[in-house]
Amino acid sequence: MINISLLNEIREKAQEFWQSEVKKDSFIQIAQGKEIGHRIADPVDDKTTGWLAINYRACYERDKDGNKHPRSMGDIWLEDKGIYHPVNVKSSVSDTNGQPNLVSLKKLMDSLLLQQIDSYYLLIIKFEIEKTIKCRVYFVDLLDHLDYVTWDSGPGQIMLKANDFFGAMIKGISPVKRTIRQKVEKLMKLLEDGERRLLENRKRGLKIFRKRFNEYILENTHIVTSESQKPLNLR
Repeated sequence: MINISLLNEIREKAQEFWQSEVKKDSFIQIAQGKEIGHRIADPVDDKTTGWLAINYRACYERDKDGNKHPRSMGDIWLEDKGIYHPVNVKSSVSDTNGQPNLVSLKKLMDSLLLQQIDSYYLLIIKFEIEKTIKCRVYFVDLLDHLDYVTWDSGPGQIMLKANDFFGAMIKGISPVKRTIRQKVEKLMKLLEDGERRLLENRKRGLKIFRKRFNEYILENTHIVTSESQKPLNLR
């Protein structure tokens, strides 16, 4: 894990960096109009990882040809005492919290079970965009905040329950303390529960289709009509 003094330093320096960036015309331009969250995501990611790479000992996960791995768990990996830690850079706009995707649960579990990592960091830059643009930086270990995540086996991504997470952060609610083993156990329960729900949903869906199929066979006809096409809303 990244030691607390370095973690606090990075958060404070990143806060200073982004407080300066949001005042620049280039950022103000892209932070206007509709779907601001989508437009700022890539620039925020690129600027933040570039800033980290310049100011701290960092590296990228690479493929066998030496290229940046497109599916790396971390946008960048930060070094502390000879060990590298994955950092996922996220941007957030205050009125669009939702449940953003964070990381593949199975990929995270693989790395933990292989003892390749003991943490997974989120560096979140949350923007408040009104007449002026304000920002607040959060730098946390996701494994310390597992009470604020959910997982669906279909997409396979851990999702952050953003309203609950930011609400707890603003109120200063301390996360539940867990050992690394307890964190892995909680992730395993999340995995098992998601897989169970997926199987139940698939069985339920199959049952519905089987019923409709049987009704279709009994009708012994297949005629497309203007009435049957109405639900398509063709125009």
